[in-house]
This record gives sequence, structure tokens and C-alpha cells, in this order.
Amino acid sequence: MDNILDDSTLRLVIVLVALLATAFLTGGGWYEQGVLDSAWPNKPAIVRPVEGGANRKLFWVPANIFTVLTLLAALWASWPAPGARYVAFVAIGFYAVINAVTVCFFARAVLPVEKNGDADNDPTSIRWVRLSRWRTPLSLGVNASLIIAAISLARVP
Repeated sequence: MDNILDDSTLRLVIVLVALLATAFLTGGGWYEQGVLDSAWPNKPAIVRPVEGGANRKLFWVPANIFTVLTLLAALWASWPAPGARYVAFVAIGFYAVINAVTVCFFARAVLPVEKNGDADNDPTSIRWVRLSRWRTPLSLGVNASLIIAAISLARVP
């Protein structure tokens, strides 16, 4: 019986699914920065679910779980091609840095605001929004790494 997808095509599809997942996170980050974070310091209720604001966890938790699974699958898929394997590790490294910083700093700083609120134009919120923008270049690094991994895999005979 013929396989619908040969091994190399399947591996490329897996890396592309991981790229799609990380691109989805990048888009979510851009949305959050452009809509939520730009309004948050002036209107803190926008990040407070109890006041009708956005519940970020409903997006970020499942999206990150899916992304972790796809990144691990992409590493497996790219393993036979050393160039693809290397950049898959780079993508996972960027992703790990983003999540470590998010868990250690950003989530800890926003959770009290979501729970208790803060004053309009609170300096802490303004600082959070300004620093959060630095996650975007790392996110783009994840995407670029996966694009390079996909190209490397596509070139493997």
C-alpha cells in the first residue's frame, strides 16, 4: 500500500505546523500589544476579566500547550537533517526564553492587576507594557528559525 505522505514530506509538514503554531502566538502577541496593552495603562479594566476585560489565559494557556507539542514534534521531524535540527533547537531556545521571562516576570506582574486592579496610568503597568514589547523580536526569532528548518528539510533528498 502506498503512503499518502512519504517520510520527508511528513517531516516537513510537522515543521510547518509548528511554524503555524508559533506564528499564531506571534499574532496573538501583536494583538495583545496593539489592542490590550496600548489601552491598559489608561483603562486597567481591559485586563480584568471580572470587570469584563480580556481573560488572556483562555488564549495563552491552550495556545502554548499546543505550541510546545508542535515544537517537540518539529525537533523530532528535523532530527535527520543537521542544519534543520540546529535551527529547531534555536527555535526552542527562543521559545524557552520567552516563556521563562513570561512566567518569572510578566505573569507575576499582571496577575495581581487582573485580580485587584490598579490605578489609571500606574507606572508599573506602563513599564510592563514597554518591556513586554521585547518579547516580539524573540517570537519572530522562533518563526524565522522554523522557516530555516523547513527550508533545510525541503532541501534534504
